[in-house]
Formats: sequence, C-alpha cells, structure tokens
Amino acid sequence: MYYYIYDSYLKSKKYQSILSQAETKLTDLGINGKINYLSFLKNIEQILQEEIKQGVNTIIVAGNDCTLNQIINFVADLNITLGFIPIGPNNRIAKLLGIDEGEAACDIISARIIKKIDLGQINNNYYFLTSLETSGNDLNLNCDDNYFVSLKDRNNIISINNLFYLPELPLPINRGYLNLVIKNITQILWLKKKINYSYFKGWKISLTSNTNKSLSILLVDENRIIKTPLEIKIVPQKIKMIVGKNRLIE
Repeated sequence: MYYYIYDSYLKSKKYQSILSQAETKLTDLGINGKINYLSFLKNIEQILQEEIKQGVNTIIVAGNDCTLNQIINFVADLNITLGFIPIGPNNRIAKLLGIDEGEAACDIISARIIKKIDLGQINNNYYFLTSLETSGNDLNLNCDDNYFVSLKDRNNIISINNLFYLPELPLPINRGYLNLVIKNITQILWLKKKINYSYFKGWKISLTSNTNKSLSILLVDENRIIKTPLEIKIVPQKIKMIVGKNRLIE
C-alpha cells in the first residue's frame, strides 16, 4: 500500500498543474493512495505510524529536500520504503537519487528500484541525508580518534557529507562512511583567491568550539541551524529508498 505526503507549499496555484499530472500518472500506474499535506496542526509522525499499522509499506514524499529530510526523521526507524516526487526549487537530492521532477518521477516509483541508503546522524537523535556546513572559526574536529584538527581563522569552510556530489569534489557516495572536507580560501592578489581542499573520511566526527560560545552549524537539507558540541556518525544502509537508473549513488 502506498501513502503520499505532500508539502504544504504544493497547494500554491503554480504547482497545481504539475501535481495534477503526477496524480493522474500514479492512478494510471495503479499506485495511487491516500494523500496528506504537511501542517503544523498535524502530528505527521503519529499519522504515519497509524497508517503503517494498517498496512502501508511505501511512503511517497512530494516536495523538496527539506520535505524529504523531515519525513526521513519520522520514518528512519520504521520498516518502510520511501519514494520521492521532486516538485519546485531546492531539489538537489533528487539528482543524487536519479529522480526526475513531477510526472516523470511516477515511472521511477512504479519501476521500484530500491537501494538501502546511508544516513548521517547528529547526537544520536537527528538524521540527515546530505551535508552539514560551518565556518572553521575556533573549531576543533575529532575524526574517529585518528585525526584531530584545530582551526582558528575564518578562511576555512567545513563540510561533513553523507550523500554529496560536486564536479570539483568527486567523492564516493553511499559507501558507509562520512566525508569530511576542509575548504581553505587564501587571498593571493587583490582579485585572486587560492582554494585548497583537505579530505578525511570516518565513521564518527565530533565538533566542539574553542570558545565558550556555541558555533552554529547549517544542516543543508533543511536550512536548519544546530549548535555545537556535535557528534556526527554514519548509519550505513539505514533507510530503503526508491531510486532511478541515472542515480549518482552506488
């Protein structure tokens, strides 16, 4: 049984046509199901748990990166398969999963290629799919008790990555460990900068501030701010997701 969660922004008129086309396609494919919109007034976690008790085994999220990560935190510890229909802006994760926008995603859902996906976990209570980012100002990093890095200045950008891809950083994806990247930016001339990257990999990374002030960390999937100290670890093959043939993950 399929159950569909829509982000509330999809109620906007500009998304109604693409949403209607997707719903028609799902019906034609015989995989339509009950629909629920996200809302602050609803306890979506409780609703999903009840639906799963009644036989739902596949939850399809329609929305963007933020929507997907929000639902992942509700269902990561449940035995379900998660699908995705990307609609609108802020949909980097869809490319990693090889999922096209709107109606085209329905064929991918129907084909039902399922992969077990790694998740990052923050302080044992919050999951994320892609990356955390912060400046390197007064920050200590401990990677598996093997690498210790202390950063003082603001010329560094730190990212801790689970599912992550940029052409200039072709790192392995979905390999059972986190990629820690330190990007150092040095001003050489007035208009020229030199950029160097340092790479580490590990299963558990701790971040603490050198000062008494906690440092804000950006959770990229959701534009969510989290403050140090943090312990980030990889949880391999944590969630089952429907993916496309053109996916970037392994």
